[in-house]
Amino acid sequence: MAELSSRLILSTQDLEMQMGVNKLPLFIHEAEEGFLEMTRKIVDYISKHPTVRAVFISGPTSSGKTTFTERLASGLRDMGRRACRLSLDNYYDVVTPVFDEDGRPDYESIYTIDTVLAGENIRDLLSGKSVVIPYFNFKTRSREFGDPDSAMSLGADGIVLVEGLHALAEDVVGVLSRDEWIGAFLMPYGDIVADQKLFRSEDFRLLRRIVRDKRHRGAHALATIDYWPMISGSEQLYFDEYLKKADFFVNTILAYETLVTAPVAALDIQEALGQIRDGTVQRSVFMERTIPPQKFADLDRAIARSEDLLRNLKRIPEVDPKLVPEHSILQEFIGEL
Repeated sequence: MAELSSRLILSTQDLEMQMGVNKLPLFIHEAEEGFLEMTRKIVDYISKHPTVRAVFISGPTSSGKTTFTERLASGLRDMGRRACRLSLDNYYDVVTPVFDEDGRPDYESIYTIDTVLAGENIRDLLSGKSVVIPYFNFKTRSREFGDPDSAMSLGADGIVLVEGLHALAEDVVGVLSRDEWIGAFLMPYGDIVADQKLFRSEDFRLLRRIVRDKRHRGAHALATIDYWPMISGSEQLYFDEYLKKADFFVNTILAYETLVTAPVAALDIQEALGQIRDGTVQRSVFMERTIPPQKFADLDRAIARSEDLLRNLKRIPEVDPKLVPEHSILQEFIGEL
C-alpha cells in the first residue's frame, strides 16, 4: 500500500534565492532529475518482477499522469520491454451526465468511463491482438474511433500502461490477477508559504489546470475555477481507495514549477476578469449541457476565488517558460508558451 510522503514545502524566499543566473538552471535540473528518478525506480521494480504485464497509474486531475506514463514507457523500452499507453480519458462515455446542486456536470465519476471497453482492450492487447483505441475529443466532448491503421499491438512480453483518475478502480484492475499488475498514485504534494500558506497541493493542480484548459481545451480561467468544486469534490470520493491500492506514491511537484505557471495563470485570470468587467466573457464550456442552460455555476464565487488566487500569484517570482526542458512534466500543461 502506498502512502503520502516527501511533502515539499517551499517559501517565496526559497524561490527568490534560486533566481540567480547560475542557481536557476541547477534548480531546474535538480527538480527534473528528481522526477525522472521516480520513473527509474518503478522501471527497476518491473525489471525484477517479470510477471508484471500492466501498470495502472492513477491520481487526481493535473497530476502529470500523461507525462509520467510516457517517461515510464520510455524507460521500459530502454529495458527491452515493449510498452503502450492507454488513457482512460479516451473512454469517456457521457450520454446523460449527473449534475451537482449548482448545475455542474460530473465528468469525474467512475460512471463516466466505459470500463467494459477499457477492460476488453487491456485483455486483448495482453493476449497479442491488435486493438483500435478510441479517442475522446475534448473540444467537441465526443468519443471518436480511429481507422484500422491506427491499431495498437504488443509482443508476447509487452506491458500496457493505463493512466487516468480511475485507473486503480476495481472495474479496471480487476481484469488481471494481482501478480500481473502494479499501481502508482500520482499527485503534487506540497505547499508554498510566505507569511501565510499561499498555495496547497490542490492549488498546484488548479494552476496547472487553468493554464492547460486555456490552451488545450478551450476554457478560460473563470470557467476552470467555476468548475473546480466539482472536480475536487468528486476526486475526494476515490482518493483513499486508489492510494491504498497503489504500490508507489509519486509526488509530481517540481520545486521550480510555480515560477512558470504562476505568472501565466495570473495573466489568464486577469484576462477573464477583464472580460467580466467589459461584458465579453464567454459562458463556461463545462456548463454547456446544463439544463436549464447556465453560463456559470456560481460566478460570484469564481470571481472571489480568482481574485484571491491573483493576490497570491503576484508574490511568486517569474521565469521564462522557455527554460522548461522539452521532456518536462510542465510541458503537459504549458504547451508552446
